[in-house]
Amino acid sequence: MNHRERFFTALDLKEPDFVPLTDLGLDPPIVQGILSKGVPRAAKTSGADLATMTATHSWQSSMRFRLDMIDACMRLDFDAVPVFSDYSLVTRSFAPKFIDSRRFIDQWGRVLEASEKGKTTYFVGGVVNTLEQLQNYEPPDPFDPGIVEMMGTILKSLKGKDIVTIGELHSGWHLAFQVRGGIDKIAIDSYRNPDFARGLIDKIGTACRKFADAMIEAGVDVLFVTDDYADNHGPYIERRLLEECELPNLKKIVELAHRHDVPVLKHSDGNLYPILDEIINTGIDGLHPIEPGPMDLADVKARYGTKLCLLGNVDCKYVLPYGNEEDTRKDVRRCIDSAAKGGGFILASSNSIHSNVKIANIHAMVDEARKYGKYPLS
Repeated sequence: MNHRERFFTALDLKEPDFVPLTDLGLDPPIVQGILSKGVPRAAKTSGADLATMTATHSWQSSMRFRLDMIDACMRLDFDAVPVFSDYSLVTRSFAPKFIDSRRFIDQWGRVLEASEKGKTTYFVGGVVNTLEQLQNYEPPDPFDPGIVEMMGTILKSLKGKDIVTIGELHSGWHLAFQVRGGIDKIAIDSYRNPDFARGLIDKIGTACRKFADAMIEAGVDVLFVTDDYADNHGPYIERRLLEECELPNLKKIVELAHRHDVPVLKHSDGNLYPILDEIINTGIDGLHPIEPGPMDLADVKARYGTKLCLLGNVDCKYVLPYGNEEDTRKDVRRCIDSAAKGGGFILASSNSIHSNVKIANIHAMVDEARKYGKYPLS
C-alpha cells in the first residue's frame, strides 16, 4: 500500500500492510535536527527568537516552519502529516505583542511565556477577564486572505504527493480557558458568572468551527481536534461546561466534517475513562493518544476498538526523551501488541515529538514500527 491507502485502511478499522505512522507535531528543534540544520542554542533570549522557537511569530516564519515540519515528517516516512494548526495560522500583518523579553500575546489573546530549558512556550494568562473585554474580543478570522493564502500554499506544495494531510484545530474549551487565563478562573466563572463562561466558550467555539470550515475548504484530508479534557486523575473540565458547551461544539465540528467526508480525530491527554463514552458519542473517528499510565491501550482497544480508530501511544514522557533506542523499540512493540490486531491502530507518540525527545529514538520508533508492525502480525 502507499501512505494514503495505509492510513485510511487503518482509519476504516481494517488491517493495512503495515501499522501507519503519524504524530501530533514536531517541535522546531526536532525539525531542525531531522533536517540537519542544528539545534538552536539555549542561550537565545531575544523576544523574537523565543517566539520563533515555537513557530508563533510572523506569517513568514510560521509558513517556513510548517513547510520544514512537513519535510521532516516525510523524511521520517510518516503516512500522515499535520500541515497547519489554528495556533500557527496567522495573518500577513500579525506580530506577537511582547509584554517583556519573555512574554507575549498571540493571535488568540493568550499570554505565552517562553522557556529556554523546555525549548517551548506555555500560557500564563489571557486577555479576556471582564464582560467588556469579552464583548470586544475578536478571535482570528480563518478566511482572512493571508491565512487562506498560507493554507493554500502549504497544500499546493503537497499536491500529487503520497501523504495524508491533517489540519489541527480546537473545538472551544482549550482556547477559552487559556484566553481567560486559567482553568481555575473559567471554572469559578461557571458558578459565579455562568453567562460569561458560556459566552466565552461559545464565541471561541464559533471561531473554531470557522477554522474547521476553512481547513475543509482548503482541502485537508483529516481534522484533528486537540482540546485537552483531563490530567492523570481524571477530567478537569467542569461537567456542566463539558455537557452544555464543549461536547456540543465538538459534535458540530464532527457533523460539519462528515458532511464533506472528512474524518475527525480527537486528542486529549489524561484519564478520559469517566467521560470516554460521551466523547465517542460525538461521532469522532479516532482517539489519541490513550495516555500511558492513566489509561490502558489494550483495555481501550478491547472496549472500543470496533467503534473508532486508536492512535498513540509511544511514551513521550519518559521513554522517548530519557530512554535508549532499545527502550523505544520495546515500547513500540507494546503498543502494536496492545492495539494493532485486526487493524484500526495508527502509531504515534503519547502526545507529540517535543523538544526534549532524542532524535535517535524517533528513528528507532519508525524503524521498529515498519519491522514489527508488518501485517499479518506475528
